[in-house]
Parts: sequence; C-alpha cells; structure tokens
Amino acid sequence: MNRPLTQKSTDYSGNEQFTFGFQCDICGKEWKSGSMPFETGCFTGIETNEALRLIWAQEHRTAYEKANLEAHWHFNNCPKCGKWVCDDCFDDVKGMFCKECIDK
Repeated sequence: MNRPLTQKSTDYSGNEQFTFGFQCDICGKEWKSGSMPFETGCFTGIETNEALRLIWAQEHRTAYEKANLEAHWHFNNCPKCGKWVCDDCFDDVKGMFCKECIDK
C-alpha cells in the first residue's frame, strides 16, 4: 500500500465496508472517504475463511488506494514544507503556503 497522503490517517473499515479518514497535517481536521462496500463478501460460494480474508485484504488495498487518491482533492500541499493541509490551514492569498509557513 502507498503511504497515506497526510501524516495521520484512520482506517474505519469493517467486515462489510471500507472507509478511511485523513487528517490535516496542521489542525487535524478530518476528511472521511465515502463508504465502499466489500462486494465479494456477499457471495456465499467462498469455501474457506482464509480465502475470504485474502479477498477482503485485496479489496481493502484497492479501496484504500482509491480513498488516498481522492484525498488529494480535499487537502492542499504546501510547496515550502510539504504538509497536506485543509483549506482553513492554507493561505492562498499570501502566497499559496500553509499557515505555519506564512507565519514564519
């Protein structure tokens, strides 16, 4: 799996769905991905628990990668420090930097 976009992320996934949260690198404000269902889990033809776990893990990785990519639309990257921050912590008026870099 790729590294999370933000420094802190949370996996809210369960047996039937996948959801991920990504927190602003400054204030911690969270953006949560939409819930993605564990589609293969509803089929009863899977013979073993191990096979079901392997399929769940593959779908989990795919859902995580999708959510991690989507997080790019909800955070701004500061070109000075590299942090991924929410709109509240990004100052696009004074030079397109995060608030921590603007204040320095």
